[in-house]
Amino acid sequence: MLKLGNYTVNMGGFTDGAEIFLSEAAKYLLLLLFVVLAIRLWRRLPRLSAGNKRADLVLACLTTVLAGAIGYFSICHSLGRLYLYYATRAFNSGYLVSAFSLFEKSSEYWKSADALGGEGVCLMLSGKTDEGLKLIDEAKRLRKGRNNSFESFYEGVHFFFQEQPDRAVPLLEQASSDAAYAWTVTKLFAVIYVDNHQFADAERLMKPFAGAGITDYDQAYVMASLEFFQGKKAEAKVLVDKFGLDTLPPFWKTRYDKLRAKIQNQAS
Repeated sequence: MLKLGNYTVNMGGFTDGAEIFLSEAAKYLLLLLFVVLAIRLWRRLPRLSAGNKRADLVLACLTTVLAGAIGYFSICHSLGRLYLYYATRAFNSGYLVSAFSLFEKSSEYWKSADALGGEGVCLMLSGKTDEGLKLIDEAKRLRKGRNNSFESFYEGVHFFFQEQPDRAVPLLEQASSDAAYAWTVTKLFAVIYVDNHQFADAERLMKPFAGAGITDYDQAYVMASLEFFQGKKAEAKVLVDKFGLDTLPPFWKTRYDKLRAKIQNQAS
């Protein structure tokens, strides 16, 4: 983000958009050059002598084939990008099935690491873990051994909720460099510290956000645990009663129930 007076410019989004625009423009400019060259070669062919006509015919055919190939791959690449864009929008809006279909369509036009990784994340979140992880690994291979922050975040979250912090932490740490995931990763790391009774580390991690309003049950669990650790049982109980609902996913409900039991045991 870049602050310009009263305006904030997302420089990351701007540079990504500029890169796409320039690459698309360069691609179709190259296509245009080959098309124009092919047309000029074919138009001058009848005016050439028999000795020069054969060489010019070969050149005209070759240029036409190259123009066709450039056009075909340019259109496939552009359609792959277009479907990838709409797949990302669908995923961010919570339409997992539509997102998977669009990621898959993007791969059909242009097999990119981002499209394969998107398919993998959708499958993983749909419960098809093995298939999803296989595609994420394939995307990693295409990028020569690295995942992007999107794939790292969701793979890390998967292992986090599978109670495998050793596998989750490196992935979440990688994703934390992306501002879109930094806050969520911070909370998950704080949960790991609390579960390991490393309350000082959890407190240090959450200190910069001490003034932030508590709106999520992961944040509430961390803050309630820290309040209880500091001897503020009443404050901890308020948070547990507010956020520790029966409708919570099992991962969180188990932790809230344990924390509630500790508070009640100390109160009695």
